[in-house]
Amino acid sequence: MLTNDLKNKTNQYISIYDELKSKLRWKVAHNQILMLISSAYIVNKRDFDFQRFYDLSSYIKSNIGSFSTLNSHHRFTVASILDIHFQHEAKQAFLTFIDVYSQMVKLGYKRDIFTYLSALILLTGKTETINQREQMNMGLSVYQQMKKNHYFLTSTQNVPLAVLLAQNENGLRALNKAETCYQLLSANGFKKGQYLQHVSHILALQSEKDPETLVSQCKLIFQSITESHKKPKDFHYPDLALLTFLEEPDIKTALGITHELNQEKAFKWEKDMNFKIAVSLYLSEYMEKNLLMESGLYTAIETAIQAQQAAATAVIISSSAIHSHDGN
Repeated sequence: MLTNDLKNKTNQYISIYDELKSKLRWKVAHNQILMLISSAYIVNKRDFDFQRFYDLSSYIKSNIGSFSTLNSHHRFTVASILDIHFQHEAKQAFLTFIDVYSQMVKLGYKRDIFTYLSALILLTGKTETINQREQMNMGLSVYQQMKKNHYFLTSTQNVPLAVLLAQNENGLRALNKAETCYQLLSANGFKKGQYLQHVSHILALQSEKDPETLVSQCKLIFQSITESHKKPKDFHYPDLALLTFLEEPDIKTALGITHELNQEKAFKWEKDMNFKIAVSLYLSEYMEKNLLMESGLYTAIETAIQAQQAAATAVIISSSAIHSHDGN
């Protein structure tokens, strides 16, 4: 049973998506990118103004090099994140964002969309235990270790998660925890691969729980969804990781939102993505109703949702092979 507030959030999400789909029909090739952009406004409790958003995307295009990947539809993803976090100061924030990106490239990060996404994480991060430059350096170290742990699974699409794991001076320790989670999950029947790698990284953002507890929670959530609905695909592993941040996640509510979205004509072919969106909407509502913004758990879930969205965006970009080399 969905609360009125959750129904309203779901309807607002659908409304934003419909407007984006209608007005960007020939500019963004993949519906799933528009779905992630739309949900981000709802999860972050930000009003959506298409003209403000579009003006910002046009500003981005006119202020980058001719060969930059931001000349493509990727500028809309960047514009949405800047708009959500900075709104009327977003154009000034964009100039800072480009400076952060340039610093990362000088340190050794690749010139690609994933470094742009990582620069956004740095720009919008809330960490107080490490400065931006230290997080850049630690992010690179974490990524390099990721490559050593899983050479064939790791590519630059993992860089945003590496930067998130590097949000304090214990980034490499967090990665070791992620690797333990990966091996334990695999031993408990989860399929090895990029999605299991993503789920292990999101689980490692929880500093208060040990790997055994996290894996046990993941397994229980997997079983609960299987019993209530159907066996989750490996595509949904990161969403299971999000639900472990709650001691008693309401699986039926998350599935209820999924059902609502599945009934929408615009989303009837996006059932896998609908569950991902539903989990984010459910968690945002839980945070709003049950957690103080000052609490550590609120910040942890907020960071985890950011990680899930970064991972999902990276997978969509990579799997469709629509990103290009950035010559900026």
